[in-house]
This record gives sequence, C-alpha cells and structure tokens, in this order.
Amino acid sequence: MSTMIRILHVLHSMNRGGAEAMLMNYYRNIDHTRVQFDFLLTEQNRCQYEDEIESLGGTVYRVPLLRFSNPFPYINEVKCFLKKHPEYRIVHSHTSSKSAVPLWVAKKCGVPVRVCHAHSSSSGHGLERFVRWALGIWLKQVATDFMSCGEGATRCWYGDKYLKIAKFVPNAVDMDNLRYDNSVRCAMRDKLNILDGDCIMGMVSRFHPVKNHLFALDVLAALKQRHCKAKLLFVGDGDLRSSIEEKISALSLQNDVILAGLVSDVPNYLQAMDVVLMPSSHEGLPVSLVEAQANGLSVVASTGVPHEVDVTENVTFLPLEVDVWADSLAAKIGEGMKRDAKAVDKVRAAGYDIKIASKWLEEWYMKQYQDNTKYQDS
Repeated sequence: MSTMIRILHVLHSMNRGGAEAMLMNYYRNIDHTRVQFDFLLTEQNRCQYEDEIESLGGTVYRVPLLRFSNPFPYINEVKCFLKKHPEYRIVHSHTSSKSAVPLWVAKKCGVPVRVCHAHSSSSGHGLERFVRWALGIWLKQVATDFMSCGEGATRCWYGDKYLKIAKFVPNAVDMDNLRYDNSVRCAMRDKLNILDGDCIMGMVSRFHPVKNHLFALDVLAALKQRHCKAKLLFVGDGDLRSSIEEKISALSLQNDVILAGLVSDVPNYLQAMDVVLMPSSHEGLPVSLVEAQANGLSVVASTGVPHEVDVTENVTFLPLEVDVWADSLAAKIGEGMKRDAKAVDKVRAAGYDIKIASKWLEEWYMKQYQDNTKYQDS
C-alpha cells in the first residue's frame, strides 16, 4: 500500500485570481489517493475557494500577514506550524520573491523540498523593485527547486541562467469544459439579454489596477463613436468596482456593460463572448487567455502580456492606445467574429491540457518525496 503525501502550498489567499485558479485546476485533477494539497494562508477571512478545497480533502491553515516592518509574528508562526506538522516534506510557495521568508523558515525546520513558483513577469518599480531584487538573491539560497509559468516570469524572478533550471509548469486548463458549444452560447446570451448582432467583448479578471478595466471602458466608448454594436462583459469583482461603475456612468455606458461578478462557471460565460480583451499593464502567463483560446476565441492583449501565451495564433498584441484598440476591434467586428474550430487541439499540443500537466506534477511530487524522505508504508 503506497503512502499518500501532503503538499503545503503557501499563498496570501485562495480567492479567485490567476495563480489561485491555476493551482485549483491542478488540485482538481491530481490523484488524491496519492497527493493531497493543504494551504498556509495569511488572509484571515474565509476564501472563495475554501469550500471546494475542503470538499477535495484539503485543509486551510492561517498565519499572520507578513509585514516587513515587523516580520517576526509571521516567522514565528510559520516555524511553530512546521514544527507541529513534520509530515510536510514539500513546501511549495507562490508568493513571488517573498517566498524567501517561508522557505527560509522551512529550511531551518528541516523541510527537504522547498519550491518557489513564479507567476508574474513584473517585479514592480522603485523601492519595491529593489526589495524584491534583494529578496530574490536570498530566495536562491533557500529554495531547492524553481518553477515558473513561462519564460517571462523565469527571466523576471530568477534571471536568464535559470531558463534551463526552472521547471515550466503550464497554466493548464480543462479542455473538456472549454470546448465551444453553440447551444450553451445561445442559452447564455439569452440569460444575459444579449441581442443578435451584438459583439460581446469579455474580460475575465479581478477588478485591480493592473488589469486596466478603465482602459477597456474607454475603448468601448470609442467603438460607440464608430457606431459599432459592441458591449463589454466583465466577469470578476474587486476593490475597483466602484471606480468602474462611476466610469460606466460618466461615459453613459450603462446599457453597454454587463457586470457578471464572481462566477463559478467561467467557461459558460466564455461561450457568450465574441472576443476577449486583456489590456493589462503586465502579466505572467494568464490562465484566462489559455481558457479563452481553448474556447476558440480571438484575443486582443496589451504588449505587457507575454507573447508566449499565443498558442493558437489568435492573439493580437497592441500598445495601450485607445484609438489603436478601437480601430483594431472595429475591423474585427466588421469582418465578423468566428470561432477557431481547431483551438482545443492547438492548446493541447502546446502542453496546456490539465489532464496531462497534473499527472506530470503529481509524479514530480512523488519522486521528490521518495528521493528526499525515508518513510514506511502505513
């Protein structure tokens, strides 16, 4: 009888977001009789994925927020936690360069496998950039393994020489749920009161400045000036909701923007869309664009999004200039939006099938555990 191992994932929260969605995709698809995920969070409130985590057999633990003005409460709590739970022989941290702190504590506590995982291609600006650079030096001393969502994130957080060292863990998705279905499309457009002939431009992301929802509203206003039958569908929520609502009113777009909020059935909302927008200032390798492409959708993204996300040749990269976006989208609307019938096969061929990727990660965890831990089957 083989032993089931538990992996401790370290994050701030397990609310809906890019890294969290990626991690849940893997969690849903691993063999839970062999590998189980638990989570060490600094978010004190119950998280959006917490019910599902518990239903899958995982446990959520909490420690104080890491504050660099006084890091000792965090450090002491993580130390006490790991001493109390020696069963965790693999700690997998997703907190960018701040992973140096929990992985340092894990090293002090004798955890043999300490993984840092890069999810972003930006390290900030000014003092923030310097602090993260300094932490990055420390991180390389305390981590045993390096993972990344893509080349851009690897270069940003680890440096060029780690391109051959860091393990590429794709932001893989469930192809079965994302395949285009016209009947679902019609049902969703009826549900959302979308008229025939309306071009639905979608964004699936939290309401955060880096995602640039306000820019998307400016683009929609410019399209209206060009007499295009276009609407925006925002799937997500966040701290900027009031600012977004204020701008919708200021631009008189109340009848042209759908605020769907947080939803559990994102693939169904993708079916209702005609094109996906990502005007982010920067990204790692966004799960939402992999999902959009698997659904056969065209994508218009900013030049702050890594080009490696384009695995179907259906992504257009544009500078963040309103008229440039409006002209490009107006041309696409005029030509008529079409789904890529071979999109799922293209995304799978690029390595983004969660069924395959989760099996690789599962086997990697098992090998690391067996190579670094002596145990007896129970």
